[in-house]
Amino acid sequence: MSDNKKYTKNYFEKTQSSYDIIWMNRKNLAMHYGFWGSGIRNLNGALLNENKVTATKLGLKKGDIVLDAGCGVGGSSIWMAENYGVKVTGITIVDKQVKLARKYAQDRGVDSLVCFENMDYCNTKFSDESFDKIFAMESMCYAQDKSIFLKEMYRVLKPGGTLVIADAFLDGRVLTKKDKLQLNDWLEGWAIPNIVILKDFFEYLDANSFVGLDDEDVKSLIMPSAKRIYNIGRIFFPFDWTCNKLRLLSDTTFKSTISSLSQYRLFSEGIMQYHLIKVEKKGDVKNNR
Repeated sequence: MSDNKKYTKNYFEKTQSSYDIIWMNRKNLAMHYGFWGSGIRNLNGALLNENKVTATKLGLKKGDIVLDAGCGVGGSSIWMAENYGVKVTGITIVDKQVKLARKYAQDRGVDSLVCFENMDYCNTKFSDESFDKIFAMESMCYAQDKSIFLKEMYRVLKPGGTLVIADAFLDGRVLTKKDKLQLNDWLEGWAIPNIVILKDFFEYLDANSFVGLDDEDVKSLIMPSAKRIYNIGRIFFPFDWTCNKLRLLSDTTFKSTISSLSQYRLFSEGIMQYHLIKVEKKGDVKNNR
Protein backbone atom coordinates (compact mmCIF):
# COMPACT_ATOMS: atom_id res chain seq x y z
CA MET A 1 0.00 0.00 0.00
CA SER A 2 1.35 3.44 -0.97
CA ASP A 3 2.13 6.05 1.68
CA ASN A 4 -0.80 8.12 0.43
CA LYS A 5 -3.25 5.25 0.87
CA LYS A 6 -1.85 4.51 4.32
CA TYR A 7 -2.33 8.17 5.28
CA THR A 8 -5.92 8.16 4.01
CA LYS A 9 -6.69 4.89 5.76
CA ASN A 10 -5.20 6.18 9.02
CA TYR A 11 -7.22 9.40 8.72
CA PHE A 12 -10.55 7.59 8.50
CA GLU A 13 -9.61 5.09 11.20
CA LYS A 14 -8.82 7.95 13.61
CA THR A 15 -11.66 10.34 12.71
CA GLN A 16 -14.61 7.97 12.24
CA SER A 17 -15.92 8.78 15.71
CA SER A 18 -16.03 12.48 14.78
CA TYR A 19 -18.23 11.70 11.77
CA ASP A 20 -20.43 9.53 14.00
CA ILE A 21 -20.92 12.22 16.64
CA ILE A 22 -20.92 15.47 14.68
CA TRP A 23 -22.22 14.67 11.21
CA MET A 24 -24.13 11.51 10.44
CA ASN A 25 -26.90 9.58 12.19
CA ARG A 26 -28.05 5.97 11.97
CA LYS A 27 -30.65 6.88 9.34
CA ASN A 28 -28.35 8.52 6.79
CA LEU A 29 -24.93 7.03 7.70
CA ALA A 30 -23.56 9.82 5.51
CA MET A 31 -20.02 11.15 5.19
CA HIS A 32 -20.74 13.58 2.33
CA TYR A 33 -21.80 17.26 2.23
CA GLY A 34 -25.42 16.73 1.28
CA PHE A 35 -27.53 18.72 -1.19
CA TRP A 36 -29.66 21.51 0.23
CA GLY A 37 -32.35 23.34 -1.73
CA SER A 38 -36.10 23.84 -1.89
CA GLY A 39 -37.92 21.81 0.74
CA ILE A 40 -34.76 20.70 2.57
CA ARG A 41 -35.07 21.83 6.18
CA ASN A 42 -32.24 20.09 8.02
CA LEU A 43 -28.90 18.33 7.61
CA ASN A 44 -30.41 14.85 7.61
CA GLY A 45 -32.68 15.87 4.76
CA ALA A 46 -29.76 17.31 2.80
CA LEU A 47 -27.63 14.19 3.27
CA LEU A 48 -30.43 11.93 2.08
CA ASN A 49 -31.22 14.31 -0.77
CA GLU A 50 -27.72 13.87 -2.20
CA ASN A 51 -28.42 10.14 -2.35
CA LYS A 52 -31.69 10.83 -4.14
CA VAL A 53 -30.17 13.26 -6.65
CA THR A 54 -27.32 10.88 -7.39
CA ALA A 55 -29.70 7.94 -7.83
CA THR A 56 -31.84 10.00 -10.21
CA LYS A 57 -28.77 11.01 -12.20
CA LEU A 58 -27.74 7.34 -12.40
CA GLY A 59 -31.21 6.38 -13.63
CA LEU A 60 -31.46 3.52 -11.16
CA LYS A 61 -34.00 0.78 -11.69
CA LYS A 62 -34.73 -2.39 -9.76
CA GLY A 63 -32.22 -5.12 -10.43
CA ASP A 64 -29.37 -2.82 -11.47
CA ILE A 65 -25.92 -3.96 -10.39
CA VAL A 66 -24.20 -0.93 -8.87
CA LEU A 67 -20.71 -0.10 -7.62
CA ASP A 68 -20.24 2.44 -4.83
CA ALA A 69 -16.62 3.46 -5.41
CA GLY A 70 -15.47 4.73 -2.03
CA CYS A 71 -18.44 3.74 0.09
CA GLY A 72 -17.53 5.04 3.54
CA VAL A 73 -19.68 3.20 6.09
CA GLY A 74 -22.22 2.25 3.43
CA GLY A 75 -24.95 4.83 3.90
CA SER A 76 -25.59 5.60 0.22
CA SER A 77 -25.36 1.95 -0.82
CA ILE A 78 -27.86 0.92 1.83
CA TRP A 79 -30.22 3.78 0.96
CA MET A 80 -30.21 2.90 -2.74
CA ALA A 81 -30.84 -0.78 -2.02
CA GLU A 82 -33.75 0.13 0.26
CA ASN A 83 -35.34 2.63 -2.11
CA TYR A 84 -34.63 1.13 -5.54
CA GLY A 85 -34.10 -2.59 -4.99
CA VAL A 86 -30.68 -2.44 -6.65
CA LYS A 87 -27.75 -4.70 -5.85
CA VAL A 88 -24.83 -2.63 -4.62
CA THR A 89 -21.20 -3.47 -3.95
CA GLY A 90 -19.42 -0.88 -1.85
CA ILE A 91 -15.63 -0.73 -1.72
CA THR A 92 -13.21 1.11 0.54
CA ILE A 93 -9.61 0.62 1.70
CA VAL A 94 -10.57 1.28 5.33
CA ASP A 95 -11.06 -1.92 7.36
CA LYS A 96 -13.15 -0.17 10.01
CA GLN A 97 -15.55 1.18 7.40
CA VAL A 98 -16.06 -2.28 5.85
CA LYS A 99 -16.94 -3.78 9.24
CA LEU A 100 -19.33 -0.98 10.11
CA ALA A 101 -20.99 -1.01 6.67
CA ARG A 102 -21.61 -4.76 6.87
CA LYS A 103 -23.15 -4.37 10.31
CA TYR A 104 -25.39 -1.50 9.21
CA ALA A 105 -26.57 -3.41 6.13
CA GLN A 106 -27.50 -6.39 8.31
CA ASP A 107 -29.24 -4.15 10.84
CA ARG A 108 -31.29 -2.55 8.02
CA GLY A 109 -32.17 -5.92 6.49
CA VAL A 110 -30.54 -5.32 3.08
CA ASP A 111 -27.49 -7.56 3.41
CA SER A 112 -28.93 -9.74 0.63
CA LEU A 113 -28.73 -6.76 -1.73
CA VAL A 114 -25.61 -4.99 -0.46
CA CYS A 115 -22.08 -6.24 0.11
CA PHE A 116 -18.94 -4.39 1.17
CA GLU A 117 -15.33 -5.21 0.38
CA ASN A 118 -11.89 -3.87 1.25
CA MET A 119 -10.62 -2.92 -2.19
CA ASP A 120 -8.76 -0.13 -3.98
CA TYR A 121 -11.06 1.47 -6.54
CA CYS A 122 -8.08 2.13 -8.80
CA ASN A 123 -7.18 -1.56 -8.91
CA THR A 124 -10.23 -3.71 -8.24
CA LYS A 125 -10.62 -7.48 -8.48
CA PHE A 126 -13.83 -7.28 -10.50
CA SER A 127 -14.16 -8.80 -13.95
CA ASP A 128 -14.53 -6.56 -16.99
CA GLU A 129 -18.02 -5.11 -17.48
CA SER A 130 -19.35 -6.12 -14.05
CA PHE A 131 -21.61 -3.14 -13.25
CA ASP A 132 -24.59 -1.37 -14.81
CA LYS A 133 -24.03 1.82 -12.81
CA ILE A 134 -21.16 3.28 -10.78
CA PHE A 135 -21.10 6.29 -8.48
CA ALA A 136 -18.33 8.02 -6.55
CA MET A 137 -19.71 10.43 -3.98
CA GLU A 138 -16.92 12.70 -2.72
CA SER A 139 -14.51 9.78 -2.94
CA MET A 140 -12.69 10.20 -6.26
CA CYS A 141 -10.68 13.05 -4.74
CA TYR A 142 -8.78 10.42 -2.73
CA ALA A 143 -7.33 8.86 -5.88
CA GLN A 144 -3.71 9.86 -6.38
CA ASP A 145 -4.17 9.68 -10.17
CA LYS A 146 -7.73 10.50 -11.29
CA SER A 147 -7.06 9.17 -14.79
CA ILE A 148 -6.17 5.72 -13.41
CA PHE A 149 -9.39 5.79 -11.40
CA LEU A 150 -11.40 6.56 -14.54
CA LYS A 151 -9.63 3.86 -16.52
CA GLU A 152 -10.59 1.26 -13.92
CA MET A 153 -14.18 2.50 -13.72
CA TYR A 154 -14.44 2.25 -17.51
CA ARG A 155 -13.11 -1.31 -17.40
CA VAL A 156 -15.64 -2.60 -14.87
CA LEU A 157 -18.61 -0.68 -16.33
CA LYS A 158 -20.88 -2.45 -18.81
CA PRO A 159 -21.37 -0.96 -22.29
CA GLY A 160 -24.22 1.52 -22.00
CA GLY A 161 -23.52 1.91 -18.30
CA THR A 162 -23.42 5.17 -16.36
CA LEU A 163 -20.81 6.71 -14.08
CA VAL A 164 -21.79 9.57 -11.76
CA ILE A 165 -19.25 11.57 -9.78
CA ALA A 166 -20.04 14.17 -7.11
CA ASP A 167 -16.89 15.95 -5.99
CA ALA A 168 -14.83 19.10 -5.57
CA PHE A 169 -12.63 20.52 -8.32
CA LEU A 170 -10.31 23.48 -8.73
CA ASP A 171 -11.55 26.28 -10.98
CA GLY A 172 -8.17 26.61 -12.71
CA ARG A 173 -7.10 30.09 -11.57
CA VAL A 174 -3.48 30.87 -10.73
CA LEU A 175 -3.25 30.41 -6.98
CA THR A 176 -1.71 33.00 -4.68
CA LYS A 177 0.54 32.01 -1.79
CA LYS A 178 -2.43 32.37 0.56
CA ASP A 179 -4.60 30.23 -1.72
CA LYS A 180 -1.96 27.50 -1.79
CA LEU A 181 -1.67 27.50 2.00
CA GLN A 182 -5.44 27.18 2.41
CA LEU A 183 -5.59 24.43 -0.20
CA ASN A 184 -2.75 22.54 1.46
CA ASP A 185 -4.50 22.81 4.84
CA TRP A 186 -7.66 21.32 3.34
CA LEU A 187 -5.90 18.53 1.46
CA GLU A 188 -3.66 17.52 4.35
CA GLY A 189 -6.39 17.81 6.95
CA TRP A 190 -8.74 15.47 5.13
CA ALA A 191 -5.95 13.21 3.79
CA ILE A 192 -6.65 14.08 0.15
CA PRO A 193 -3.58 13.68 -2.12
CA ASN A 194 -4.59 16.33 -4.65
CA ILE A 195 -7.54 17.99 -6.34
CA VAL A 196 -7.89 18.22 -10.10
CA ILE A 197 -8.75 21.27 -12.21
CA LEU A 198 -12.22 20.79 -13.71
CA LYS A 199 -11.06 21.42 -17.29
CA ASP A 200 -8.30 18.83 -16.91
CA PHE A 201 -10.80 16.33 -15.55
CA PHE A 202 -12.97 16.72 -18.64
CA GLU A 203 -9.88 15.87 -20.69
CA TYR A 204 -9.29 12.76 -18.58
CA LEU A 205 -12.85 11.66 -19.28
CA ASP A 206 -12.31 12.09 -23.03
CA ALA A 207 -8.98 10.26 -22.89
CA ASN A 208 -10.63 7.32 -21.13
CA SER A 209 -13.36 7.07 -23.79
CA PHE A 210 -16.29 8.22 -21.66
CA VAL A 211 -19.03 10.00 -23.61
CA GLY A 212 -22.26 11.92 -23.10
CA LEU A 213 -20.89 14.39 -20.57
CA ASP A 214 -23.60 15.91 -18.37
CA ASP A 215 -22.05 18.41 -15.98
CA GLU A 216 -23.85 20.41 -13.26
CA ASP A 217 -22.32 23.06 -11.02
CA VAL A 218 -24.05 22.28 -7.70
CA LYS A 219 -21.82 24.22 -5.31
CA SER A 220 -24.77 26.24 -4.06
CA LEU A 221 -26.38 23.02 -2.84
CA ILE A 222 -23.45 22.10 -0.59
CA MET A 223 -22.62 25.55 0.77
CA PRO A 224 -24.93 25.37 3.82
CA SER A 225 -23.09 22.20 4.85
CA ALA A 226 -19.69 23.76 4.12
CA LYS A 227 -20.67 26.67 6.39
CA ARG A 228 -21.91 24.25 9.05
CA ILE A 229 -18.59 22.39 9.00
CA TYR A 230 -16.77 25.74 9.25
CA ASN A 231 -18.83 26.77 12.29
CA ILE A 232 -18.16 23.45 14.00
CA GLY A 233 -14.45 23.92 13.32
CA ARG A 234 -14.51 27.42 14.84
CA ILE A 235 -16.13 26.09 18.00
CA PHE A 236 -13.71 23.20 18.44
CA PHE A 237 -10.50 24.89 17.27
CA PRO A 238 -9.38 26.44 20.63
CA PHE A 239 -10.07 23.21 22.52
CA ASP A 240 -8.46 21.02 19.85
CA TRP A 241 -5.42 23.32 19.63
CA THR A 242 -4.87 23.09 23.39
CA CYS A 243 -5.35 19.31 23.47
CA ASN A 244 -3.00 18.87 20.54
CA LYS A 245 -0.28 20.92 22.25
CA LEU A 246 -0.72 18.78 25.38
CA ARG A 247 -0.53 15.66 23.18
CA LEU A 248 -4.05 14.67 24.17
CA LEU A 249 -5.30 14.97 20.60
CA SER A 250 -3.61 13.46 17.54
CA ASP A 251 -2.16 15.61 14.78
CA THR A 252 -4.52 13.82 12.39
CA THR A 253 -7.61 14.96 14.27
CA PHE A 254 -6.32 18.50 14.80
CA LYS A 255 -5.45 18.90 11.11
CA SER A 256 -8.97 17.75 10.29
CA THR A 257 -10.29 20.65 12.39
CA ILE A 258 -8.09 23.11 10.48
CA SER A 259 -9.39 21.60 7.24
CA SER A 260 -12.97 22.29 8.29
CA LEU A 261 -12.09 26.00 8.29
CA SER A 262 -10.14 26.07 5.03
CA GLN A 263 -12.71 24.14 2.98
CA TYR A 264 -15.34 26.84 3.46
CA ARG A 265 -12.96 29.62 2.52
CA LEU A 266 -11.92 27.78 -0.63
CA PHE A 267 -15.52 27.28 -1.70
CA SER A 268 -16.59 30.81 -0.73
CA GLU A 269 -13.76 32.41 -2.68
CA GLY A 270 -14.53 30.30 -5.74
CA ILE A 271 -11.18 28.53 -5.76
CA MET A 272 -12.97 25.22 -5.35
CA GLN A 273 -16.07 24.19 -7.23
CA TYR A 274 -18.42 21.30 -6.60
CA HIS A 275 -19.84 19.44 -9.62
CA LEU A 276 -22.19 16.56 -10.29
CA ILE A 277 -20.92 14.81 -13.40
CA LYS A 278 -22.48 12.00 -15.42
CA VAL A 279 -20.84 10.10 -18.26
CA GLU A 280 -21.52 6.89 -20.13
CA LYS A 281 -19.69 3.95 -21.65
CA LYS A 282 -21.29 3.69 -25.06
CA GLY A 283 -21.18 5.05 -28.62
CA ASP A 284 -21.45 8.66 -29.73
CA VAL A 285 -24.10 10.64 -27.90
CA LYS A 286 -24.73 14.35 -27.61
CA ASN A 287 -22.28 16.16 -25.35
CA ASN A 288 -24.22 18.29 -22.86
CA ARG A 289 -21.33 20.30 -21.46
